Amino acid sequence: MVRSLPRLIRLGRQVDPIIIGALSKGSSRRFSSLLSYHFKVGGKRVRATMVILSSLACGGSLEESLKPAAVVEMIHNYSLVMDDIIDHAKLRRGQPTIRVRAGESIALLIAMHYREVIDDIINECKGSDEVRQVAVNTMKEIIDGERLDLLFEQAGRKDPYLVTNRTTVPSILLYLEMIGKKTAALFRASSEIGALTAGASRRATAGFRNYGWNAGLAFQVMDDVLDIFGNATGKQSAKDIIEHKMGNVAVLMALKFLPTKDRVELQHILQAKRVSPKLAEKARRIIGKTPAETASREVAQGFLEKAKAQLIAFGDSQYARGLGELAEEFVKRTY
Repeated sequence: MVRSLPRLIRLGRQVDPIIIGALSKGSSRRFSSLLSYHFKVGGKRVRATMVILSSLACGGSLEESLKPAAVVEMIHNYSLVMDDIIDHAKLRRGQPTIRVRAGESIALLIAMHYREVIDDIINECKGSDEVRQVAVNTMKEIIDGERLDLLFEQAGRKDPYLVTNRTTVPSILLYLEMIGKKTAALFRASSEIGALTAGASRRATAGFRNYGWNAGLAFQVMDDVLDIFGNATGKQSAKDIIEHKMGNVAVLMALKFLPTKDRVELQHILQAKRVSPKLAEKARRIIGKTPAETASREVAQGFLEKAKAQLIAFGDSQYARGLGELAEEFVKRTY
């Protein structure tokens, strides 16, 4: 029976040998250690697990789902390396980011290498044409999600496009569009690719797509809640505030509830030239005066329920239950 979260995660980690092998193929020994660094410093492989469970729930085999799962995990890590370069991030999974360890130029080359390896693994997948189409469309969405995320920043960057197009009147709808593209799209691709690999019907595939989409939204909403209210583990605390980002569900909810004086003060902090840890803590206290945390958790719970509702049609199989447990963990986690 696939029940406990550790067993679910072990399922996803079966992609690691495929990824490490693909990364080292055709690369020098000195470069290979850097290429595999991102995969050896942690990560739960939840997207890979989602591919595998979705495939098994549709009658597919473990063996045929591993390479598609590796594709999704490669896309995820490719996006993380690019994100760390764009955000000048120092920590990822509690360890120095690859840009800190190797330098920005090499980090960019590593991301480029990842992109080529994604294609290499796709070519070895069952139903490679379908997998490629989903992968390409998803990567385009992730890129646009990153663009929207940057536009939510209220200060800091001087890029002409960002200064001209900055989101100055944010809303929950704009926020959901952003996290949908940046995060939920890859979860949707994970469950969809799993179903496609198993040869599922269009109706079943649509159900898994909807499951992944809503589970991904729940995941990111909780990620944003924990950025403000959680105890950071391997992450910078209040990272979104320090990066001037209004694209955080808790920040947006707080702006909705705060009286004018506090709302203006929070906006001024986000627009400051530099947000120090002390200033970020002040912003967290302002947000904490409101029901923002409760309201944000309710949003995450709503997406979780929508995700689980998609699984009802697939009965009480151990794999459908596993997908439900995985989505529940997204909302229950504390870091």
